[in-house]
Amino acid sequence: MTIVWSILVVLIMALGPRVMISLAKRVRIFGMLGPVFLCYAGGILFSLVLPETKIAMDISEILVPIAIPLILFSADLSSVKRLAKPMLNSFILVIISVTLVATTSYFIYRNLIPDAYKYSGMLIGLYTGGTPNLMAIGSALSVSDSHIVLANASDVVVGGIYFLLLISVMPRLARRFLKPFQPSESASDTGYIENLSKNFVPEKEPFSLRLIARHIPVVLLAVLSLAIAAGLAMLITGTLNVVVIMLVVTSCGIVFSFIKKVRNAPGSYTVGQYLILMFSFGIGMSFSFNALNKSALLLLAMFGTAQFGAVVVHLLLSKVFKIDADTSLITSTAGIYGPAFIVPVADAMENREVVLPGLICGILGYAIGNYLGIGTAIALKFIGG
Repeated sequence: MTIVWSILVVLIMALGPRVMISLAKRVRIFGMLGPVFLCYAGGILFSLVLPETKIAMDISEILVPIAIPLILFSADLSSVKRLAKPMLNSFILVIISVTLVATTSYFIYRNLIPDAYKYSGMLIGLYTGGTPNLMAIGSALSVSDSHIVLANASDVVVGGIYFLLLISVMPRLARRFLKPFQPSESASDTGYIENLSKNFVPEKEPFSLRLIARHIPVVLLAVLSLAIAAGLAMLITGTLNVVVIMLVVTSCGIVFSFIKKVRNAPGSYTVGQYLILMFSFGIGMSFSFNALNKSALLLLAMFGTAQFGAVVVHLLLSKVFKIDADTSLITSTAGIYGPAFIVPVADAMENREVVLPGLICGILGYAIGNYLGIGTAIALKFIGG
């Protein structure tokens, strides 16, 4: 009977994300919550009725290190040279702000939240890259499944509030506080914008298992990246050290992205995102309701402190370094939400010229988020004893 339940769990993990994506597209409230949160919720609901879900975690453990290189294969990091100096400077200020505030949050909450350094690392990865970085860093630092779910739920609450501000009052407020945006004389590269949007905005392509089947070669390359990472981890540490594995698969994703045929392979980002959703379903099934206690509220407070603190610090630094309002907001969006949210925020600002640099900054964030988050977490653990 255990085999039957295991097969059912695998099928739910494989097909459930497709259902959640459809719900997110068709029902507005679900769209605001996002497919990742819906997959967590779906997994938790199934955990209440399925007597055996152990295989879900066994599968989930290998999904993220395969998803990370897939997400990075499409990253044209040479495009960073397209960034104007103010845009690049502003994104650097985003990274500084997030790192500074996440580190400060660690010292505020370290006596209240066990292993607070892990969440600071996850915060840095999340708010410089995105949800894949949050999950990769959480896995690397051995954060429990339930607390990864809580961390993402906290981000949905806090991030949802800030996004509503970004598409409503923030453009007007920022333009009163910061200098105005100066349009460039050169026209934006529409074709290049469309190409980046196609690769890095999931709604542009359908999520499905059929998509994964169509791109088996690039999936196999991601599996090769994991094999290389596992081999190096064994060579360096003598064990399958997850920190080493996550850093190496990130590096493999970046290195392979410089091969034009790999970078131009369609669908690799979308496949990676689908695996992230399967992972979300899996750890949702492993969720423990014992985690819903005082720690959950403290985690929400820590995420709220970090995100809004980082936004305020970034705006202040933008003022000091004379960054204009539109550049400041679009780089903040790139860091906190990643490429998928660039277009709606640019539309809210009525400034399509910031779309291309915003997409590039979001992609850059994916590439550096794991290094920065894991590195900071290790440093804080050492400092905090």
